[in-house]
Amino acid sequence: MPDLLVSNPGGDLLLSQSLQPRSLLTLGRSDRSTIVIPDDRTSRHHAVLFDHLGVWHLADLGSKAGLENEAGKTTFHRFAGDESWVRMGPVILWLSGSVAPEPEPAPSAMKLPIEPPFRIASEFLREETPPAGSTDPLPLLLAGKSERSKSIRILDLGDASRILIGSSGYADICIDDPAVSPLHAVIYREEDRWAIADTGSEHGLRANGKRWLRKLLEPGTLLEFGDTTLVPVLPEALFPGENVESEEVEDIFDQLDLGSAFTDSETESRPNDGESLPSRPRKP
Repeated sequence: MPDLLVSNPGGDLLLSQSLQPRSLLTLGRSDRSTIVIPDDRTSRHHAVLFDHLGVWHLADLGSKAGLENEAGKTTFHRFAGDESWVRMGPVILWLSGSVAPEPEPAPSAMKLPIEPPFRIASEFLREETPPAGSTDPLPLLLAGKSERSKSIRILDLGDASRILIGSSGYADICIDDPAVSPLHAVIYREEDRWAIADTGSEHGLRANGKRWLRKLLEPGTLLEFGDTTLVPVLPEALFPGENVESEEVEDIFDQLDLGSAFTDSETESRPNDGESLPSRPRKP
């Protein structure tokens, strides 16, 4: 397994941490980050580090100082070998002992009568009702539908360390749409909340009608991936009783009736839930 190395600009090593596959680390000034960098030049929630097929990536979360690598300012960095480095505020990050990625089998799709334009990696499928009363983090389900299909997919976020969304067959949520990048976004745990971050997508991460680098997830947040919409919902909204018949789940978006969740009134951002972006991508 590779090690994450953190040094100051003078080259003095500050931290060495072993990285585990399929994990995600949060980096920032917050004392609840996985890696805490107590410096005013570091944002509270500065970046996330995660692997995809054995390759590690660093995504900026809309921080003030941003990221910088060999090519200059960036919002997303791919660690390609031991010589690859990135500056994050007052520190420099690189990997030691990185290995070439190994191919993995494509994730299997959940079987439905009508095949929707997105599928979920089999490891995330749940047959049982999500447990009630969990608070670490806010228990959320992710419901999804597309303009091309009325079939609904439901994903329980409760046990996942992170969920990758993209058009790649190796993504945890694979969306077959030309507007979706192979590695488009990642959903992850941020302290006691769920958040989503752009992972260097071509068309950007869109939530509630705006572009974001990072967005905290609330019940009813509209996540737009081409003509596919994903929306977090509370378990009690999906499971009002002990059991729900499968045919009722077919129209779960209508059943939920999330009030204004699917209208323009929810396009205003909430305070402290991330840095919104203008309609055009920022230049590095």
